[in-house]
Amino acid sequence: MKNTTKPRTLSWISNQYSKNNISFSHKLQRPVDQWNSPMKSLLIHSLLTGIPVNPIYLVEENNVMYTLDGSQRVSTCIQFLHNDFALNKYTPNIKLTVVENGEKVEKEFELAKKRFSALDEDVQETLRSATLDFCMLSDYTDDEIKMMFERQNSGKKLSAKLLRVCKESDDFSDMVYSLTNHPVMNKLMTPAQRKSGTDRDIIIQTIMLIATNQEHQFTSFRAKDIDNFVMNYADEYLDVKDTLEEAMDKLDTAYDKISIPVTSFPQILYACYKVTKNKKSFSALIDQITEFLNTYDENEEYKLFVQSGTTSAENVDGRFQYWRAIVKELN
Repeated sequence: MKNTTKPRTLSWISNQYSKNNISFSHKLQRPVDQWNSPMKSLLIHSLLTGIPVNPIYLVEENNVMYTLDGSQRVSTCIQFLHNDFALNKYTPNIKLTVVENGEKVEKEFELAKKRFSALDEDVQETLRSATLDFCMLSDYTDDEIKMMFERQNSGKKLSAKLLRVCKESDDFSDMVYSLTNHPVMNKLMTPAQRKSGTDRDIIIQTIMLIATNQEHQFTSFRAKDIDNFVMNYADEYLDVKDTLEEAMDKLDTAYDKISIPVTSFPQILYACYKVTKNKKSFSALIDQITEFLNTYDENEEYKLFVQSGTTSAENVDGRFQYWRAIVKELN
């Protein structure tokens, strides 16, 4: 692996993003907008005051730069230059050396509560000229990229859900990435669940249920058991993608809004997959899902499997068998 680092001005970065030359959609990266207002504001303050900011790591594919580490920093800068948010009310003032009447003087500027367009012109120009170090990686293997990602995040302690991608093959990772970006996932998941990587685990758990048969039982959703599936079995089930995607299309069409307890997401997606694969009545399944949701609080049989230890093999399998029975009864 080789790397080349160049400082890039925020003006240049914003311009490249507008031309679609920068993307935050690499499969190893979390979605943008992870940061809250104080975090975003302190980044802008750091850039204006010369406080060092960590480098941005990227790869280039088909003339597009993909961020591997630094999506939050880069996207925050772009959003602020585009006037998308105001700085936090606690953002400290800054002092800049400016030229007035032919002389250099130090002036203090307020930042708090201001969008980019409301900043003094001197502050705007200073920010446009501020730089982030872009470290471009080349001559790399996919394993080296995963290794780099894992080491970069070892100190920040990403969740096991988000680091799981390092254990996956590229093909399986691509499949999971594609399915987590299906429109129905925005109806099923909250923004917080998306940010934490829960959406990835839901897709993986669904595939584990699809893969469960008399030979293999993948009904434990403990972290170590998900990791074991990803590393040793997942690539055998790449061919389920098209049917699962079709099932998700149908679920998306059926509901404008849908609220499903997260513990039942994989089982319901599994049911959608099986009904689609076996060409059974999807409308009949939707009726069953709707009734399930409407009577969820009174469903004492099912609630036995959503108490403590919801990821245990016993409880996951209990929910799985419940939906398996529903699918079996459908025509």
